[in-house]
Amino acid sequence: MATVLRYRKIVWVFILLLLFTGIFTYFQLPKREIPEINVNLTSLSTVYPGATPEEVERTITNPLESELSSINGIEEISSASTTGFSTITATLADGIDNDTVNSKIQQAVSDASRNFPDEVGSPEIETDLMMSAAASYHLIADNYETLYNLHNTMESWKEELTNINGIEAVDIKGLPDREIKLTLDNDSLIDNQVSPFQVIESVNKELAPAAIGTTQQNDKIYQLVMENMTDINSFADIKVAQGENGPIYVRDVGNVDTETVEEEDLITFEGKPALSITLLAEEGVNMSSLQDEVSSKIEDLSAALPDEVTTDRFYTQNTIIEEVFTNLLTSFAISLVAVFFIMIIGLPISSAILVGLAVPLSIIIGLIPLPYTGVDLNQISIIGMIIAIGILVDDAIVVNDNIQRRLQLGDTPLEGTIKGVKEVGLSIVTSTLMIIFSFLPLTFLSGSNGDFIRALPMVLILTIIASTIMALTFIPTIQYARFKRASSNPSRKAGLLGGFFNRLENLYADRILPKVTKRPWTTGLLGLLACVLLALLIIKIPFEFFPSADRPEVTVSVTYPQGTTLEETKESSENMEEFLLGNNTTITETAVYAGSGLPNLFSSGLGRSGENTGQLLVRIDREKTSATAFIDEWENELRSEFENAEIFMETIESGPPASPPIVLKIQGPALDQLIQLSKDIQSRFAQLESLELTTLNAGSEQPFIRYKLDQDLLAENNITDEQVTTLLQVANTGIPIGIFDNGKERLPITAMVDDGKENGVNLEALQVTSQSSAANQNPSGEQPPSVFSLEEIITEEEFTQAGAIPHLDGKRTFTLEAYPKKGEDVKFEQEANDLIAEIQKDTPEDYQVFQTGESNARTEFFIEVAKLFVIVLFLIYLTIAIQFNSLTMPLLITSSVFLAVTGAFIGLFVFGQPLSFLAVLGIVSLSGIAVRNSVILVEFIEQNRNRYETIVEAVTQAGRARLRPIILTSLTSIAALTPIIFTGDVLFRPLAISIVSGLLFSTLLTLLLVPAFYLMLFRIRRR
Repeated sequence: MATVLRYRKIVWVFILLLLFTGIFTYFQLPKREIPEINVNLTSLSTVYPGATPEEVERTITNPLESELSSINGIEEISSASTTGFSTITATLADGIDNDTVNSKIQQAVSDASRNFPDEVGSPEIETDLMMSAAASYHLIADNYETLYNLHNTMESWKEELTNINGIEAVDIKGLPDREIKLTLDNDSLIDNQVSPFQVIESVNKELAPAAIGTTQQNDKIYQLVMENMTDINSFADIKVAQGENGPIYVRDVGNVDTETVEEEDLITFEGKPALSITLLAEEGVNMSSLQDEVSSKIEDLSAALPDEVTTDRFYTQNTIIEEVFTNLLTSFAISLVAVFFIMIIGLPISSAILVGLAVPLSIIIGLIPLPYTGVDLNQISIIGMIIAIGILVDDAIVVNDNIQRRLQLGDTPLEGTIKGVKEVGLSIVTSTLMIIFSFLPLTFLSGSNGDFIRALPMVLILTIIASTIMALTFIPTIQYARFKRASSNPSRKAGLLGGFFNRLENLYADRILPKVTKRPWTTGLLGLLACVLLALLIIKIPFEFFPSADRPEVTVSVTYPQGTTLEETKESSENMEEFLLGNNTTITETAVYAGSGLPNLFSSGLGRSGENTGQLLVRIDREKTSATAFIDEWENELRSEFENAEIFMETIESGPPASPPIVLKIQGPALDQLIQLSKDIQSRFAQLESLELTTLNAGSEQPFIRYKLDQDLLAENNITDEQVTTLLQVANTGIPIGIFDNGKERLPITAMVDDGKENGVNLEALQVTSQSSAANQNPSGEQPPSVFSLEEIITEEEFTQAGAIPHLDGKRTFTLEAYPKKGEDVKFEQEANDLIAEIQKDTPEDYQVFQTGESNARTEFFIEVAKLFVIVLFLIYLTIAIQFNSLTMPLLITSSVFLAVTGAFIGLFVFGQPLSFLAVLGIVSLSGIAVRNSVILVEFIEQNRNRYETIVEAVTQAGRARLRPIILTSLTSIAALTPIIFTGDVLFRPLAISIVSGLLFSTLLTLLLVPAFYLMLFRIRRR
C-alpha cells in the first residue's frame, strides 16, 4: 500500500485511461432488447406433391431420420409428415461445433435424397431458425393482384436491403412464388394422338445442357455452345411429335404462361390485403444504429412503388429498445441518487462524494471486458448494473470508514491509510471472491434460460472486480492526499445522521449485545426456529418461469379442422377480427396471417402450420387495459363464439418461451392404435375439474379417396402402374420438369394436363394407351393400339386418415398439451400427475407415455439450480476456511445465507410475487452478498480477541465498530433495488424483492444472531 500511495498520481492516470477505454467500449457495444439466445436447431423441409402423410412418412421422413440418427451431436429429432410435405427439426447438443454437425447433416440429406422419386423436391436446409428481427413492414393495397405484380420489385428490395451492413436476410410473406406453367389441353392431346409424356420429354431435352466440345479454326480453339432459350414464348415452338399432316408443336397441344403458384399465406392489415417484409439482423449487430439505415432505405424504396401501394412500419426492435432502455436508465439514475443519499446520511459529504464516484467508475471500467465475453447492452445486463450499484459501494464504504476510524484514533495520514486498508483488505478480497463465486456458477446454466440470463452474472462479476480495485487503490490514494493536506484528523461525527449513527452504535453495543451475549444459546436457537418456520412460506408462493411482458401485442393462434382451405381460414380469421373490433374499444391495430402465421416477432409461432392454421395479431391500448387482462377477458369468449376452431391467446413473455404446463408424449408403432390411445388419454384429461383445454397434434382426420387399379386389365394390355400414377399426377398437381434460366431470373417449370375439371381429376377424360401394339396381336398390323380411360381402370374408395404423422427420434409420437383453469395451477398439476401415473400403468405393451412441459422443465431447473447452489456454498465455505484457517468458522458465517433465503421468501410472500426464474437466481445471488456482513463482523471479533481481555468484550466492541458499515452497505444495496420493486419491469420485480427482503432480514438477524452463534461456537470449542 505504501508503494501505491507513493505513486498515487500514476495510479490516477491509469484509472483515467481505463475510464476513457470504458466510455469508448460503451458506445461500441451493441444495444438490443434481450440477449441473443442460441437455439441449436436445423430444419429440413421437403415437398412431395400430392402424397398422403403415410407416403411422405415412408418415402421421405423415415429415410432422412435414419441417416440423421447416426450423426453424433444431434440430441433430438422431431418431424411431421403431412399431405405433400415433410418437416424435420434436429436439435443439436450444447457444446458441439454446429458447423461440423450441419455439414454432416447436409451430406446425410444428400445421400438419402438420391433415392427419392423424381417428383420429390430437393430438401431445403435451414440453420438460422432464430435470427433476431430488426424490423418488419407491410405493403398494403386494395387487392392481392396489385401486390402479386410486385415480384420484380420485391426481388430488387431483397437485394437492396440485404446489402445493408447488419442485415442477414429478408423474409417476405404473402407473395406467392412464380413458375412457368405448361398447360396441356387433354382434348388436343387426344386429337393429335400425343401423350403428355411425349411433350414433357421434348421440353426436357430442350432444357438439358449439351456439352458439344470445341473446334479449331485459324490456329484458334473455339468452345462450342448451343443457343439457350431466353424467352418463354420459345417453348411454344418445341416439336413434340410428327403427325400425319406435319410436325406437332407445343402450341398445338397447350400453352405456356408465367403464373403464381398457390398461395401459402394470405395477409391482411387493418382489413386490407398486405405483404409482410421482415428484416433479420446478423448476430451481434447494434440495433439502434441499424434501424436508422433501414428506415432511410425503406423510405427510398417506397418512393418508387405504384401509387396504389403504401408502406406501413409494423415492428422495429429499436422502438422497444428505446422504451426498455429509457425505463431502465431511469431506474438506474434513481438507484444512483438513492445510494448517494444513503451515503450522505452516514458519511461526511466529501467521503460520500468520493465513495459515490467509485460507482460509475467501477461500472464504466467493468464494461471493458464485456465484448470479449459475448455480452452486449440489453435489459438483462442493465439490471445487472443496477444490482451492482448497491454492492459496488460496499468495499469503498468499508475502506473509507476504516481509514476514517484509524485517523480518529490518532494515526497519521500515511499510517492511518496503510493500517486502515490492511485491517479490512483481506476481508474485502475475500468478500469479493464470495460475490464472484455466488454469481460465477450462474454463467453455466444450460439451455435457452442460461443464454438469456448469462449477461447478469457476467456484468456483476466484472463490475465487482473493478469496484474492488477502486476500493483498494482509488479510495486510499484520494483520502491520503486529502488528509495529508488537512490540519487535523476527521471528527467522530460524520454524515447528516452522524450523531444518530453514533447513538445507534452505543445502543447496539451497550444495551442490545449485552443481552445477546448473556444468553447466546437462547437467542441463537429461538432465532433459528423462527427462521425455519418463516421459511415454510415457500409452499404458499406460486412458481412461474417468466412473467408476461408489458407489451401491447396479443397473438391469437387458430387451428381449424383438417381440410379447411386457406381462403376459408382467412375468412374465418377475419370474422374473428371483426368480432373483437365490434365488441371493445381497447384495440388499436389488427393484422391477419392465414397460413404459416406471423413472422418471428412476438415470440409466438405455430407448432405446425398449413392451410387450416393462422394467427391474428391484436395491439391494445395499454392505457385502457393490459395484454394479460385482454386475454383473460376474451379467450373464452372467442372459444365460445368460434367452436370449430382451436384458439390460443398469448402475449410476449419476458424471457425464453415457456412450454405448456403439461405435455405428454405418446409413442407407438401402429398408427390407428396410437391415434385411438391418444384420443382416449385426451378424453381422460377432459374429466379433470381444473382443466381448461387440451390439444392433440393428431388433429382431425382428413378425408382421402383411395384409387384401386384393375390389375388384370393393366396386365392384359401391358399398362404399368407408373403410367397411370404419373398421368394422375400430371392432371392433378402437375409435374416439375426443370428450371428456366435466362440469366435474369430462374423459374421452375411445371407441366399440367387440363382435363376440364377445375378441382380434382376427371377420370373419364384422361386416357392411357396400351404399350402392346396391335401388330403383336395381329400380324397384318392394321389395328391401332388400345386406349383406355382411367375410369375403366380405377375404382374409388373413400376413407379417413390422420392429417399428420409426427415423430420423435424416429418413433411415431403424438403430443398432448394440457392447460389449467385460471388460478388452479397447483390443483391441476396434482390432478394431472395422478392421472398420468394411472395412464402409464394402463398403457399397452410396445406403447409409451412420458411427460415433458413446464412441470418437467421446472423440476429440471430446480435440480440444476440446487446443484449450482451447493457449488456456491462450497466455494464460499472454502474461501472463508482459508481466510480464518478454520473448518468450523465458515459454518458460522454461512448461516447468514439461510437468514437471507428466509427473508427472500418472506418478501415474495408479502408482495404476492411468484418464485420466478429471476427470483430463484436472486436467492442464489444472496449467498455471496449476505455473507459479506458476517465476514466483516467475525473478522473484527477475531482481531479484538488479542486486544480485549474477554470474548464478550471483543464481540461487543467489534459490533460497535462494524455497525455503521454493515448498515450502510446493506442500505445501499436495498436503496439501489427498491425503485425496481415499485417502478421496474415485471420481469425484474421478483429479483429485486428477493434480494432486498433477503438483505433486510439477514442484516437485522446477522447483528443479533451472528454474535450469539459465535459465542456458542466459542464455548463448544473450549470444551
